[in-house]
Amino acid sequence: MEKNSIVRLTNLLNFTRFDFDVLGQRLLILMLEYLKEQQGFNLENTLENIEITFSLSDFRETDPTKLRKLAKNIIRKEISYHNGKTGKDEVWVEMIPFPYAKYENGKFTIDIIGKAKKHFVELAKGFSNLDKGAVFALSSQHSIRMYELLSAFVNKGEWFITLNELKQLLGIELTQYKNYALFEKRILIYSQKELWEHCGLHFEWSIAQKERKKITALTFTIRTKEKQEKVQVNADIKTTMEYIATLTPKDIAEKSHILMTQYTLSAEQKDYILSDTNVFNEFIRVHAIIENMIERAKPPKDRTKYLAKSLGLDKVKLSKVV
Repeated sequence: MEKNSIVRLTNLLNFTRFDFDVLGQRLLILMLEYLKEQQGFNLENTLENIEITFSLSDFRETDPTKLRKLAKNIIRKEISYHNGKTGKDEVWVEMIPFPYAKYENGKFTIDIIGKAKKHFVELAKGFSNLDKGAVFALSSQHSIRMYELLSAFVNKGEWFITLNELKQLLGIELTQYKNYALFEKRILIYSQKELWEHCGLHFEWSIAQKERKKITALTFTIRTKEKQEKVQVNADIKTTMEYIATLTPKDIAEKSHILMTQYTLSAEQKDYILSDTNVFNEFIRVHAIIENMIERAKPPKDRTKYLAKSLGLDKVKLSKVV
């Protein structure tokens, strides 16, 4: 993740609702990146419009017709903002922030109206890290939005939200996806796959509330790729150890022989592993870790040395590699 690809967004984004397609989402990230660089110039304190120009390459797009279409559609897009409060402190704002957009000769120009600048500057200040390169690799506008929203809760690790509120934040009409299974398949499962592949972010969800048979709220569990891989490794180890516990001594001897052929071990080292239940269990655990590392294309340089260091086999003579 390159440092200059990071855009920091405030959790204010969680209360901002918009319906942008993939290029519109990219435009939003580019604008926030620009405004972040302009902090200190008091842009939000004037009512003058601000004009920003980007190149075709900024969008990571090669088809100019898509940017011409974006210029046509973006000036009609509305943004809604709710401050998350109720009663006398409640604030609800509706705006069409982009009165002018043009694509010409490889350049995309857009205006932000003066009254909307303060909101966008606040969005750009924030606290949640987004990798611009990762966002631009996503093919679904809902995946991009899920990444933005979940990134704000990755440190906390959990996020509760009603289904209606989630739909609104994703720019989905409440009348859409009345069938929860369809919403789960087309939005949640698809986004889960994209975010894992491109953003190094894993999330799961569980039903948090129901009204009769209707699902009304979800709880998301969010982990970085590194944390999720550790969870998966531990789950794999647990499954392996539970399986080993069901085997007979004869089965264990046969399985152990097969596993040990994958390492360059001396007869003394093999006897050492089999002579102690705790050492044997640790052998199985470390072997599962090594297999997981290989599966993730991150194998140890020398699996025998890795095993030896983990089990203390360096105290027992290694046989020579043939």
